[in-house]
Amino acid sequence: MPAPKLLLHPADPGTAAVPEDRLAQELQAIGLIAGRKSLENAVFYPVGEHFLQLVTFLGCSPAIELDAPDDPQELESASATGRFCHIFIDTGERLRFRGDSQTRPPRCPVCRSPEPGWKAGLQSWQAGKHEPAWTCRNCGFSGHISDLVFRKTAGFSRTFLEIRGIYPAEAVPGPALLETLAALTGNSWTSIYLRE
Repeated sequence: MPAPKLLLHPADPGTAAVPEDRLAQELQAIGLIAGRKSLENAVFYPVGEHFLQLVTFLGCSPAIELDAPDDPQELESASATGRFCHIFIDTGERLRFRGDSQTRPPRCPVCRSPEPGWKAGLQSWQAGKHEPAWTCRNCGFSGHISDLVFRKTAGFSRTFLEIRGIYPAEAVPGPALLETLAALTGNSWTSIYLRE
C-alpha cells in the first residue's frame, strides 16, 4: 500500500542539491526533526519537538500518529505505509521527478492547456533519450519539461523533504519552516502531495 506524503522542494528546479547533513542540521535546529533512525535499507528522522508548530494540520481533528513503533518489523511496515509521521531527506545532484500514478496531466505555464502526452515525454527524458525540451501543442510555448505546471500533484527537484503520514490537503508547511528552507537555498520552496 503506498504511503501518503507531503513533499517539500525548492520551487525552482534549477536549485542546487542541499547536502543531507546540512539540511538535517538546519531542521534539527528548528525542531522539525529529531536524530536519525535506521530502517532496514534507509534512514529516517522522527518528528522533532516543534513539528506541530512548523507543520499546520487542517480540519477540526486530524488523526495523526507521531510516535514510531518500537518493534523493528512493525517499524518497517509502518514506515512503508505512512502509518506515522516521519521525515526522509531525498537529495542528489541529478534533477528528478516525483509524482504518483494518479498525477493529472500538467498544464502549459503560458496558456494553461493540458498536456496529454506528458508521460511519454517524461519517460523519454528520464531515460536520457532526448533533450528535456517541451513544446505546447496549443500556444507553441517551448521550455524545459520541468516548466509544466502540475499544481500540488508532482514536481521536479534535486532535494525533496518527504514527510510521510500526511494525506493530501491534511497539512501544509508553516511560514517558519518555509522561511528556514528558503534561507538555506536562497529561493522559495513549495509543496506537493503524493501517494507512492
